[in-house]
Amino acid sequence: MTTRKQKKASTQIQLLESAAKCFSEKGFRGTGMAELANSVGMSTGNLYRYFPDKEAFIATLVEDEMSGAITKMNDLDDSESPLINILSVISSCIFDPGYPMDHRLWIEILAETARNERLRTVFKANDNQMRTAFKHLLQDAMKKGLIADDLDPDGTSIWLYALVDGMIARTAIDPDFDFSVHIDLFNKLVTKALSK
Repeated sequence: MTTRKQKKASTQIQLLESAAKCFSEKGFRGTGMAELANSVGMSTGNLYRYFPDKEAFIATLVEDEMSGAITKMNDLDDSESPLINILSVISSCIFDPGYPMDHRLWIEILAETARNERLRTVFKANDNQMRTAFKHLLQDAMKKGLIADDLDPDGTSIWLYALVDGMIARTAIDPDFDFSVHIDLFNKLVTKALSK
């Protein structure tokens, strides 16, 4: 990578980090492009060379988060029980939605995705990729007799990711909620739901 490309990549990362912070604090609709540019000491005109609009920020954040999550899934220990890996992936998503995201930003992205067709298309494409990787974990656990073999992997992945989104929302809105206090119960409930 040339120095110019490295500088551009570094600037994009800085912009994404700043946008994530602004969107988390003020919301997608409460943050303007001029504010995003000012947050990194850049002119608004220059900002448009990196991201043509706010949707491009969110789309990039979603794509980066999903890519990171799929990498985590691909890096799971094959010698570990597939059920343990399933619980690990779910817990990891709840504890950490993916840097530079936080729980509030994830909820903001879900809300904006519900309103914005362009973002919904990006989100669904990435969500499908993520759930496809997750379905392989489910199918492996089924083959090994660790979970019920009559579960529909697609429907189960949707159900589990809805549960993840709900726990992320709980973490975002309730400052007294600490997922680590509830993780044993959470794992027990998910295991019971998936069991034969």
